[in-house]
Amino acid sequence: MIRATQSLLFAVIYSIYLLVVMLPFQRFVLRPLCTLNPVRRPAILRWWFRAQADWVLGMARSLGGLKIEFQGGPLPGIPLILVMNHQSLLDIPVAVSLLRGPYPVIPTRAPYTRWIPGISGIANLGGFPSLKQSGRASRAEHAAIVGAAEAVGRGERTLIIYPEGHRSKDGEVLPFATQGLRLVFRHAHNRPVYVVVIDGAWPLRGFTDIAFRVSGQRVRVRVLGPFAVPAGRGDHEAFIDTLRAEMLATLDRLRGRETPLGPPASGTSVNSGAPGVAGARAPLGPRSASVAPHAPLVG
Repeated sequence: MIRATQSLLFAVIYSIYLLVVMLPFQRFVLRPLCTLNPVRRPAILRWWFRAQADWVLGMARSLGGLKIEFQGGPLPGIPLILVMNHQSLLDIPVAVSLLRGPYPVIPTRAPYTRWIPGISGIANLGGFPSLKQSGRASRAEHAAIVGAAEAVGRGERTLIIYPEGHRSKDGEVLPFATQGLRLVFRHAHNRPVYVVVIDGAWPLRGFTDIAFRVSGQRVRVRVLGPFAVPAGRGDHEAFIDTLRAEMLATLDRLRGRETPLGPPASGTSVNSGAPGVAGARAPLGPRSASVAPHAPLVG
């Protein structure tokens, strides 16, 4: 009963925050400020995204009773590509909290860019590609992903991508939708790739789950990388396979299905407060994994 009450308290206060603070502030302060001062827009949005991620996770911990442990991170303050498995609505603030470089661009399911108070506003401010996930990508969706990847390649943005496309019901890694990743690697091959694996968040898939179950939930986050994107396009499919294999192996270890975890990612430390600086490397080992070709993009 106490945990349910604590979880509900977090959900109520966060809902009020979305409606009373975040929505009007973005509409009447942040958007005009970015329009009037375009040179400062990247710095303003970088601050806003980090502030929102830290605020959500801070409230989830202090009010909601969420227990979250980071193994590795934060990430270097450079443009990069972050590939993460998808378990919960909390995955996005977790990923954004690790960033220290340019503000993120996140391919997002269309409803989240239109109908969610506060959340849709921040997605539009960030210029997130809006995806319907209705089979193959439309021309507009393809162009939006390419534009986002090119911005990362130019060093203007950081890209966060959830290649499973949907939140997992049991936390297991779903087949990857590879079309979006291939486009990203084609147009931002000069940027390092980091893999982030989260576990323990899958019982919190939706807002209703969070409202009743966040208290006492233990979530672990592990950072892997950096990995170098192969220069040749023909190697990108195998690169995606090995990234997924890294994700699968790490999730197995987090769940006690393999040997204990080794040291965190190169250039990072457990619960480190300083970004790592490391040379990119290729994914470890020749492991392969099943991939769903031409599946819907990410969301």
